[in-house]
Amino acid sequence: MTRFILALASSAAFSGAASAQTVHASIPDAELPEIIGKLDQKHFDAFNSCDVDTLFTLFAEDVEFFHDLNGRILNREQFIQAVRKNICGKVHRRALPGTMEVFPMAKIGAIQMGQHCFAETDKSDCIQRARYYILWRFDGANWRIAKVFSYDHRPMTGG
Repeated sequence: MTRFILALASSAAFSGAASAQTVHASIPDAELPEIIGKLDQKHFDAFNSCDVDTLFTLFAEDVEFFHDLNGRILNREQFIQAVRKNICGKVHRRALPGTMEVFPMAKIGAIQMGQHCFAETDKSDCIQRARYYILWRFDGANWRIAKVFSYDHRPMTGG
């Protein structure tokens, strides 16, 4: 009986939270996909052009980046160094249409998930595809990338 009461109390608490504004009073949840889509475009425009100044402003200082092939990055400085070493002048990223989804995270920001592919610089055909999750943290004024999971990297089939 005690478990039933606890489950009922938890359910009531979470259902009340779900109906309230979940990210910030100034941002309706319905606008999140457009907001995050624009941030994603800015993020990968900077990524593809090696604009580390913009990347620096988009990534939280304490960002954690988990990559299934290369391990874990613990902060923004390590991330910027990895981009300079492994990305700049070598590959560019392209979002795969129709794969992006965005979900609000109460009092934190939003989770973005999707799929993208990578092509060698100056080539159009992707050679690898992957999935990703990004936790975007909103502090009331700015969005910052707080956590990234990049996984399921595999060769591209069909370009």
